[in-house]
Amino acid sequence: MEIKQIEDRWEARDSTGLVGTAHVWDRPDGKRFAWFDPVDAELIAALCARISAHRPVHTLADVHETGLQRRLAAAGFVGERYEHDWTLPVATAAGWDEAALAGFVVGPPERFGMDVVRRFDDAVRADIPGLRGWRSSAEFWADEHAAVYDPAVYPVAWDPVAGRFAGMVRVWMVESGPRLGLVCAARPYRGRGVAAALLGVAFRVLRERGHTKVVTECDSANMGSKALLEKAGGTIIGGTVELVRHP
Repeated sequence: MEIKQIEDRWEARDSTGLVGTAHVWDRPDGKRFAWFDPVDAELIAALCARISAHRPVHTLADVHETGLQRRLAAAGFVGERYEHDWTLPVATAAGWDEAALAGFVVGPPERFGMDVVRRFDDAVRADIPGLRGWRSSAEFWADEHAAVYDPAVYPVAWDPVAGRFAGMVRVWMVESGPRLGLVCAARPYRGRGVAAALLGVAFRVLRERGHTKVVTECDSANMGSKALLEKAGGTIIGGTVELVRHP
């Protein structure tokens, strides 16, 4: 079997032709992810040996896809982390007040400068379970914000006294409906209601537009975010398993 790289994918061929592919993405936190077709244990093991001989390969599987998980396990993958899928009612958080934001400047990323907000976002994501070491490029940031970005549901809080960002909420306006991509408070501001108040700012905009629910994901080990989502009336509706294969 011959395996060759073609742009962002690897192709495996034998005498009969194409027998399998792996699409590869090097994420900004340094993790290398791959998605395989077909999901055949022997083929995946061979592809992984070429894709990443000296570093781990990560992939994702829906928690209910037990057959897929078994085949990935046969190829040498083991579970590393678990992420819950949530649905949130807009009405609950939309009713939260903004008292915790008193004294802060709140506005969309453009108000502070996209590149400055990107660096704050890097620091925030690097502190989230499963995203340790996150460092995005300006190109990645621009691509991520190209199609589903809406500044009206992307409030950022700046503390003018301390000269630093206090928190941020990001809602992606995807075609299927709003998706909460991030809700956070910087470390010195945690436990003060900043993240909840910013969520209220964004959700009031969604309520005015007629949206009634939002979907999101949360690492099962992130107890702070889990508590906030529960407070917002969130319900767990599924999950995703991140698996890793070490060389």
